[in-house]
Formats: sequence, C-alpha cells, structure tokens
Amino acid sequence: MFYDELKTYTVSREHNESPEVRALVEQRNRFLAEHPHLRSTQDEIDQLMSTTIDPLVRLEILFMLISGKLSEMRNVFEEVMRLARKALPES
Repeated sequence: MFYDELKTYTVSREHNESPEVRALVEQRNRFLAEHPHLRSTQDEIDQLMSTTIDPLVRLEILFMLISGKLSEMRNVFEEVMRLARKALPES
C-alpha cells in the first residue's frame, strides 16, 4: 500500500539525516521538554509536514501555520488592549 511505503520512507529518512539536522531535532526536543504546552503545536506541524516531502509545499505549510498563530496572537492582543482601555479611568 502507498501509506505503508510513505511510513517506511519517513522512518528510513529519519535515520539518514545529516548531523546538523539531528542536532536541530535534538535542540527542538529539548525546547519542547522545557515548554510542554507547545507540544500540541509541534504535533500539528509534524502531522501536516508528514503529508509531503516537497520543500516548497513544506514552506507553504509553515507559512500557513505561522500566519494562523500570528492572527490568534493579534486577536488576543486586541482583547487585552480593549480591556486595558476599559480599566483606565476617564480624565
């Protein structure tokens, strides 16, 4: 089956990564261990990235995820600003 071949490719590719990539993955894993609340975001990235090996599509996926997170942050910031304005005494 195609899925089995994809899984095999993913596993074998992981074992043939360059030392630089392995070091970056280890750094990422340490970061996630220090910030476990970000694990769900990394899982989302991993799930989406597993669907393609095309570098351009992978970059598009990352851009989409980053844009979405920035949008969420902007919404939270706007709400905080609204609450701060409400809390200020009128002069």
